[in-house]
Amino acid sequence: MLHPLDIKYYLSWKGERKELAASITIGRHLENDLVFAGEDVLDYHLRIEATNRGPRVYPLGEASLTLNGAHKEEPVSLIIGDILEVGQNALAITAEFDELPEADEWWLYGSDDNTTYKLTGEMSVGRDNHSDIFIPDDHISRGHARFRTETKVVWLQDLDSANGTYVNGERLVGGCRLFHGDEVAFDAIRFQLVGKGADLTPVRKHESSPNQPLIKDMPRGPLDTTEISVVNPDDRALIVPADTAATGAFFLGASDPVNGLVFRIGIGRTTIGRDENCDIVVKDLTVSIRHAEIVRRPEGCTISNLMATNGTRVNDRQVQNAELCDGDVLCLGQVRLIFKNVPVSKPDSGVLRYVRWVMLAGSLVLAGLVVWLLLD
Repeated sequence: MLHPLDIKYYLSWKGERKELAASITIGRHLENDLVFAGEDVLDYHLRIEATNRGPRVYPLGEASLTLNGAHKEEPVSLIIGDILEVGQNALAITAEFDELPEADEWWLYGSDDNTTYKLTGEMSVGRDNHSDIFIPDDHISRGHARFRTETKVVWLQDLDSANGTYVNGERLVGGCRLFHGDEVAFDAIRFQLVGKGADLTPVRKHESSPNQPLIKDMPRGPLDTTEISVVNPDDRALIVPADTAATGAFFLGASDPVNGLVFRIGIGRTTIGRDENCDIVVKDLTVSIRHAEIVRRPEGCTISNLMATNGTRVNDRQVQNAELCDGDVLCLGQVRLIFKNVPVSKPDSGVLRYVRWVMLAGSLVLAGLVVWLLLD
């Protein structure tokens, strides 16, 4: 279920504050939305996206990030209070509400109906005896996860647990905002989050049959609620398009429904997805609403996977960030595009040589005429 973006998220540092719009980039290049200098800051270092579940940060190119003092190399979802380090700058995640949430209280109900917890402030989850939510199970880490409740909103963060924290069957990498009726699981120990408020519709308790697992064993990845078709790589073959006269950087459609179409890429950022607001719109059910982003600079092009259910592949290799070279095959779901970077053709060298000889001959004739006039 998609929820409205009723929260404005911000980056705060040294008395400064920057709102997290749909997508911002951070780096030392002046084209970034937020510019930081420093030898350990890349030209294009990070990208942060605001979603209905909270912000998500993506390292760009060869960049890595430090979150709450821990080194990370893959995309991570954020909650309020998280601290991102970019060079010498510590950026705190803060939030403001457009309107107050509808829940007055939040309760966590265990699947056995006998375990309930009222969520207030910050509460730890784990196998440690001192945990606020104590789960005496060998598959639960001592410090497994934590809840944070602030201004009547609940966030959940996994603490790099061995067997994972799940929200509605999806494994968390980092943390996210929770909503009324969400199912939360720590390994296979399942709970349901219920808000209490006058305007909230009571939720039906989640049930599972004895043969149905409590959670899906999902790979680590972002929460993506896009309604989307699952990819079968064999369904759509690569179609080699005819040569085109186009020059510069562009994508050439190489499968249905984009076969033969040319999508030009300008300097800066270009988004690709199913949404009409993307710079390149691909109407295909295997493509996510905002699937990928291209960053074109004078020195080359890079692609970054966004919150794409079916992932982004370059030459059949799953990537999060990658450099693009002329001839690379990009796969978005089942849609295939060939990246082209064709330099503008230069005038024929033979013509240039002819022009140079004519100019030289003219110069010699002129010089001879001047000498003859002087001697006459």
